[in-house]
Amino acid sequence: LFELELAGCNEITEAGLWACLTPRIVSLSLADCINVADEAVGAVAQLLPSLYEFSLQAYHVTDAALGYFSPKQSHSLSILRLQSCWELTNHGVVNIVHSLPHLTVLSLSGCSKVTDDGVELIAENLQKLRALDLSWCPRITDAALEYIACDLNQLEELTLDRASHLPERSPEMQNDGKFQTT
Repeated sequence: LFELELAGCNEITEAGLWACLTPRIVSLSLADCINVADEAVGAVAQLLPSLYEFSLQAYHVTDAALGYFSPKQSHSLSILRLQSCWELTNHGVVNIVHSLPHLTVLSLSGCSKVTDDGVELIAENLQKLRALDLSWCPRITDAALEYIACDLNQLEELTLDRASHLPERSPEMQNDGKFQTT
């Protein structure tokens, strides 16, 4: 088993999830599983040393969960998608940038507590990012775009759908063709 996707599995317990996690898994997607919380992320970090791609949609995951990632994952984990993780804040972003500095794809879509300060941390520390999704992050302003434009030189794709505090077109976006909003 190399890929595992669990969606809407509300009956699966944390123990059941742990039983599914074999060290050979390189791609894991967990969405709408109400029992998935911080401890589940801890299990993922502990049991999946070869994980390359991790997608998580979990309303109850907090900043502490992202502290479980360690140097074990820093070279293997390249794609991290955290969607609608409503409890994540800039403290979670600190954990991401310190433990996963080699990410090439990061989505914080729907992580509505992340602010410009979190984006500044991303821009300063995740230099290998090629794709960044900040959709549905209402606390992101045009200051975040300046951080991105100045520091993320490898970035090829930026998604800002429904980022309500951004102007229609900022000067950074007009002068550099690499940024597109949807």
